[in-house]
Amino acid sequence: MTGFKRIMGVSALALAAFCVGSTVVAGTLENVKARGKLVVGVKNDYVPYGYLNDKGDVVGFEVSLAKYVAKELLGSEDKIELVPVVASNRIEFLTAGRIDAIFATLGVTAERAKVIDFTTEYVSAAGPSVLAAKEATLSKWEELKGKSVCGIQGSYYNKKMTEEFGITLVAFKTQPEAYRALKDNRCIGFVFDDMTLQQKLKEPDWASYKIAVAPYEFQPMAGGLRKGDTEFREAVDKAIGKAEAEGKLIAWETEFGMPHSDYIAARAKAAAAKN
Repeated sequence: MTGFKRIMGVSALALAAFCVGSTVVAGTLENVKARGKLVVGVKNDYVPYGYLNDKGDVVGFEVSLAKYVAKELLGSEDKIELVPVVASNRIEFLTAGRIDAIFATLGVTAERAKVIDFTTEYVSAAGPSVLAAKEATLSKWEELKGKSVCGIQGSYYNKKMTEEFGITLVAFKTQPEAYRALKDNRCIGFVFDDMTLQQKLKEPDWASYKIAVAPYEFQPMAGGLRKGDTEFREAVDKAIGKAEAEGKLIAWETEFGMPHSDYIAARAKAAAAKN
């Protein structure tokens, strides 16, 4: 029996080693190619990066970028599955293996880098601002101390809002909930990505609102990938670099009504020179 147990023990170890080895070898890139489809987490309520158009299709700056990556990896931008995510679940979806990558307004932070890897940065976006009624007199972040302000769960700046500015953050899972709460006067303002709030002000229903408090920073954005998946990250970065070199990101700025940024233009010029 001792010999039998020893043989079984060796076999179990060999099986475990094989499984671990298979996991290491079969990374995301290989899995994506075997599946024939790239599964990407995107926003579907976040103009201009990812949102539903009049036909009910998910479109936007990052959606177009994700489709371009799929084309480079698999030969067609149609070989993609777009999975709607929100700030509070996108990293969970990635680490749990439900999606291959995040292209969903993911700000690059040191805290997140402990959990996931980032692609090359492709946007430098204005950070949060505060949307409020036009009659609101507040104009500085410090004036929000002790005030109830609507926000979104999982936003990278939430900790700063509460700990540094002393805001009483009323955090919602989705934007529609927060916008509704603002109009219902459950909070004096809505702290969120400045570009999205600027887009909201273009809608007739929001003519009586304004950006009351301007952004305090610019935040780099990138795609999110599982940690240590080097081969996949290099392939995705190569695709992003090619899109930049071809001027695709500049074209998508125009297509989705974004103000042209010097950051994207400079990256396009550098990528074109490299290629």
